[in-house]
Amino acid sequence: MNQAILSKILAVFLALNIHQASASIGDNLPEFENCVKMCDIVTCDGASRYSNLAESDYERMVQEQARKHVFQEMPLPFDLWLIGWKCYPNCDYQCTRIITEQRNLNNEDVVQFHGKWPFVRVLGIQELFSTLFSIGNFFPHYWGFQIVYRHYKKELALGNTEFCNLYFAYMVIGFVTCCAWTFSTIFHLRDTWTREQLDYFFAGMTVISGLYGVGTRVFKLYLTQNNLKRRFYALIIVLMYIGHITRLLTDWSYTYNMRANVLIGVIQYFLWFYQAGSSFNKSRKHSNLIDDLKDPDVNWTLTPLVLVMSVLCGMSFEMFDFPPMFDLLDAHALWHFATIWPALFWYSYMVRDVEDGLKDKKYD
Repeated sequence: MNQAILSKILAVFLALNIHQASASIGDNLPEFENCVKMCDIVTCDGASRYSNLAESDYERMVQEQARKHVFQEMPLPFDLWLIGWKCYPNCDYQCTRIITEQRNLNNEDVVQFHGKWPFVRVLGIQELFSTLFSIGNFFPHYWGFQIVYRHYKKELALGNTEFCNLYFAYMVIGFVTCCAWTFSTIFHLRDTWTREQLDYFFAGMTVISGLYGVGTRVFKLYLTQNNLKRRFYALIIVLMYIGHITRLLTDWSYTYNMRANVLIGVIQYFLWFYQAGSSFNKSRKHSNLIDDLKDPDVNWTLTPLVLVMSVLCGMSFEMFDFPPMFDLLDAHALWHFATIWPALFWYSYMVRDVEDGLKDKKYD
């Protein structure tokens, strides 16, 4: 299971329920709408898009831009072009900053635009820290994938088919999760509709691939005698994902997407809790529970509980959302930061689960 992506899905759930009423206050501000309109007209040649634009208003806007240089002139600098900024979205960004600065001067609350805080761009990056922390999440999963892959190749050379089956399921999680954090990085670099879709598609793929991995472990589908069951289970997983994506492409719904992913994620949580509890009970060496909890040869089996609970505690960042500090660091970015360290331990736990547990049938 990928704790980080599930965390993101749960964060969406909280955002929908806590901030829905105020998520787009900035969008409806007359001063924001007028600002975007003027920028579009004077820098994007957008006058033809406004049928009620008077010639005198057009001349006034052009003269004001020539005199004050309120908006960035075309063509855009190379760093903005490279990341994917275009004229109209650049107008939208500039106006979020102009209106935010005006509201700060007037001691008014900072508001969101299009459901996002008005971040300051850095080298063209729309959300600097969310981008950096998405990259920070990528590397633990990449390293974890490499670790699992090495063990997979070793077992393959030894002809240990059953362990290969389980390692392969864990490799699927690692590979898909690396893709998910890659698209999360691209999305936070510059928010576009296509990038948002890819971010959601791969987030969903990671959640459901996690269900395949934990299901393969808990229900012992890696065993040779369960080959047919494992393939059938994989087919169900694939069909579920295809159905999910088809539903979104047919009728995009944030609420549906959130509910579907949270449902699958919660099932994973319970399965990993069950696996951790079962492994712990089978590996106990002491009559006293406290002694087992202190024993590193035993307590490592509870790693999933610790990682899951850590992620849930990190949800507090999303629950208590706040305007970005220094216009750069918000609760969502801190949330991404909080999901990095659990990923550092997840894959090593899965490998140890195989190497120290399954191979000697200690708690198979």
